[in-house]
Amino acid sequence: EMVSSCVGVSGSRAMRGVTVGGKAPRVVEGRRQRRGVARDTRVKVSSAERASGVGSGSTAADRYVAMNRFRVQERKEGADAKFEKRWAERPSRLATMDGFRWFALFRRVNRDGSPLDEEAHADYNYTSMTLWEDKETFKVWREGDAFKEAHGGGNIKGILDMLISSAQTLKGKPKLLLANAYKTSSVSVSESDLPKMAGGWRELVADGVNLLEPECFMAANDFVVTSGQEEAFLEEANAKIIEKARTFPGFRFGTVLNADNNSSEEGDVYATATVWDDQASWEAFAGEDGAKAGVSKNVAAKDPFPRYFEGKLVLTTQKGA
Repeated sequence: EMVSSCVGVSGSRAMRGVTVGGKAPRVVEGRRQRRGVARDTRVKVSSAERASGVGSGSTAADRYVAMNRFRVQERKEGADAKFEKRWAERPSRLATMDGFRWFALFRRVNRDGSPLDEEAHADYNYTSMTLWEDKETFKVWREGDAFKEAHGGGNIKGILDMLISSAQTLKGKPKLLLANAYKTSSVSVSESDLPKMAGGWRELVADGVNLLEPECFMAANDFVVTSGQEEAFLEEANAKIIEKARTFPGFRFGTVLNADNNSSEEGDVYATATVWDDQASWEAFAGEDGAKAGVSKNVAAKDPFPRYFEGKLVLTTQKGA
């Protein structure tokens, strides 16, 4: 899948978000090695801040998120349906892996249902998004046989089939984005509400002509967080967005993502993402508390930019995300 997401774009500020942004926002990737230096998984604070005690209670990530972002050829008739069919029919045992929590293939949409404009289509219009309990369980998946099976089967025929399918539906290569997730809040899933799966993947028919029916809806907002205000932002985003959203019917989960290479002079880019049963559930929230949900101007340097997605091929466990 790699693979989200919750939650892209290459160039336009409007889509430089963590969830599907083209320019990968700043990822705090576990203890990622870069030029021999181990990087901490927690929200970053400067040495001066540490010396003064600011940020000493840094929030630890509670999930690890992997997203692959795709540019599907919008001008090629049926490319999107063929792309979804390829995903529906892939061999995968993702949901059986230790540490797996949630997956969906997201298609970017406009809130009013109108077609995406040319700028949006020039960027990433599909994103696969997988939530893991931590980076270690993601690495086991990424380095194991199950990953190879889902990406061409590890044999020449499977890889060739995948390459041919990609050439018929995609513009360019997919782009991987890894991120830490903070303040994740999820409802549990009853056994009767679990999606129908076979061997860890969805049991679903796709004809390659019609788009798959949406199974969830995600609303995401990018925030440029003022340097030194990361902890304050996480607390406000949790209290004013995620926890408020949780009180509304149809809420599935919410989280805050922080990915790599998207810092600026103004601060780091974080993205809030809330996932719902459907758009109507989110609209009910947006029409009430959602209209007031946000963070104060002293922690965010700019107004957030919203993006919307419909999710398909949802996988989860009874624990939820």
